[in-house]
Amino acid sequence: MNACLRRLPALSVLIGISIAAAEDTDPLPPSQQEVVYADFKIPDGKTVPPFQKLDAGRIGIGKVIVDPSHKQIIIPALVNRKEGIIEYILSLPNGKLHEALLVTDADPLHMSVGLQLLGFKDFGGFFPPLQEEDSFFTPPTPQDYAHARVHLTLRWERNGKQQQSDLTDLLVNAQSKEPLKTDQWVYTNSFFYRQAYQGSLCGNPIAIFADRAATINYAGDFNDGDNEHGWIVRTEHPLQIGDAVEVVISPETSQPVTPSRPTIPVLPSP
Repeated sequence: MNACLRRLPALSVLIGISIAAAEDTDPLPPSQQEVVYADFKIPDGKTVPPFQKLDAGRIGIGKVIVDPSHKQIIIPALVNRKEGIIEYILSLPNGKLHEALLVTDADPLHMSVGLQLLGFKDFGGFFPPLQEEDSFFTPPTPQDYAHARVHLTLRWERNGKQQQSDLTDLLVNAQSKEPLKTDQWVYTNSFFYRQAYQGSLCGNPIAIFADRAATINYAGDFNDGDNEHGWIVRTEHPLQIGDAVEVVISPETSQPVTPSRPTIPVLPSP
């Protein structure tokens, strides 16, 4: 069995609440509970349904909407956490819900198919080769993955008005107090093992903390340790647990910034 597959929490309501840790016997406060889908089935990582023709030239791939005219992928989701440390922007019920801001029942394989359909290019050098994980690995530079950067936007409706966020007003680094960098999302894509897309089986398609099985990873902290200190939710944000949102993936149009690197002095020969 794939290492990502694990027992799901008991589902007691149609779209209800599950306890974050199975070993906890006392109910968690509402701000720390998680939204789940009662009819959710772990995707097999292999099945792509027939494309559906939608309005305005859009295409449906399962729960994922592909919008060619705006070069966007649209994923329906629900707010999953109102506070606490966040390592994933988007997870499935079979993913790490206790660390996920949002939850969806859309298949990550369908997300990747939609991105490929629109011509998005992934970056395969974000992680060392699987067979060489213990060997020396040079982290990629922004120029290396410039072609694979994407932009994330959350959209929702409140009081009849369209609202949106680029996540900077939702999450803050617990140590630096800085918001997420909006130009550091990279389409790294997941990988296939035994003909199954591991992003579907692991269930964490959009990751802040670098995850090889994720479809999209955050490069803003790559290898500098900030993720270990955690990103936390800004509790003053109006979104509430269970609120319906859309995750919109579009091209990142800003120019990549080359980070400054420390100068290593060259010592004279003895």
